[in-house]
Amino acid sequence: MTYAKIKVTPEKAEEIRDFYRAEEIDDPRRPYDYFQVRKDGIDIKAYRNRKEVYTIVFAGSKDAVEEAEFFSRDVTVSESNPAQRREEGFEDLSRQMGSDEVGVGDFFGPLVVVASYVDETDLDLLFRLRIEDSKKMKDDYILEVGELLKEKTRSYSCLLSPRKLSELVTRGQNVHKVMAILHNHAQSRLKERYRLGRDVVCYVDQFEGEDLYLRHVGSDRISNPLYFRTRGETFYPSVALSSVLARYHFLIYWKKMEEDLEAEIPKGASALVDHCYQKLCKKWPAEKVGSYVKKYFRNYQDDFSSRIIIPKGGER
Repeated sequence: MTYAKIKVTPEKAEEIRDFYRAEEIDDPRRPYDYFQVRKDGIDIKAYRNRKEVYTIVFAGSKDAVEEAEFFSRDVTVSESNPAQRREEGFEDLSRQMGSDEVGVGDFFGPLVVVASYVDETDLDLLFRLRIEDSKKMKDDYILEVGELLKEKTRSYSCLLSPRKLSELVTRGQNVHKVMAILHNHAQSRLKERYRLGRDVVCYVDQFEGEDLYLRHVGSDRISNPLYFRTRGETFYPSVALSSVLARYHFLIYWKKMEEDLEAEIPKGASALVDHCYQKLCKKWPAEKVGSYVKKYFRNYQDDFSSRIIIPKGGER
């Protein structure tokens, strides 16, 4: 397969769309898709990648190059195309922000939220490292590539300790409100750190309704266009990257926690976790072990006199 790519102004992109008599794509879930058409065995896809620069990809036989050269002298030709990843799940490969969180359903450990910025320059690295939903990746591999991703990509992370999160919930804070505030904080700091404009779309891995999220964040919300999607890490590379980086920070914390408590601690909130916690509370001071758990989990019983703390189920 041969891919020929050109970059044009919005006005030129409109001329090309008119030439092919293609319908403009108007889908809020795909804000950067402009049009798509097939002509004589050549697939032509146009993307609103930047405010003043559109990208048009011609894919097919070698005739795709001639088709692209009809509109521009500056044609980039390759035998592989990052946009092919769209067919594997990603819906938008244009520049974007995205945020995701890890640790909500684990009795032990922190809540980690990461916001990431991705543009065309990041795609080769993300595809080469096979970055996708962190739940589909092995923890050992995430630990292997996590530091490289931190160095080579643009992100901002927020880690809230289980002790602090428990204090907030005990004082009446809603867990989802805390999550929304952390998402917005990470997005805002990401924008500030890399001087991103208001036009950069931001995808949020949806954990509750959009109206509630915006109510939680209030007037502090970022001014960028926000799009919410359940399992957003499956559809947007920025959310996938945030998912992996959040998992990486979570795992680093987890390793240090296991070293401190001298135990291998299971994740989640199962009966196996209950048993592990009871053993730890017999071995260590209750205050030390308690600093590593989320005390707002359902049916949590705190009996420091017996030094046994039993969680039964957790808020997810």
